[in-house]
Amino acid sequence: MTMLGRRKHSRFLLAQPVEGSLRVREEVAVEALTKDEAVVLSPEPCRPDERLTLEIPGDPPRRVGARVTECRPMVASDGDIRHRLRLTLLNGGAKAAQATEPVL
Repeated sequence: MTMLGRRKHSRFLLAQPVEGSLRVREEVAVEALTKDEAVVLSPEPCRPDERLTLEIPGDPPRRVGARVTECRPMVASDGDIRHRLRLTLLNGGAKAAQATEPVL
């Protein structure tokens, strides 16, 4: 049995360390969407000023950069804790929001 990708493949090493974080993709419920702003319910909290990518469904789906302006915990109808995120849409947000169906 061979293990691909273990110690045989070349590695990349940064000359100087950088600080950062990686968050895996999560599904969110979109409560409101305008050309400048989105309000979504997320299972995970986010820090104010954190930058995210929001994928807006449609044909074709659009990816829009967003910045968290507010994050507040709430209890969803199923009793689970969710976080209501207010996002400011960045470059191309207006174009992406207009290209989708209105969200209620």
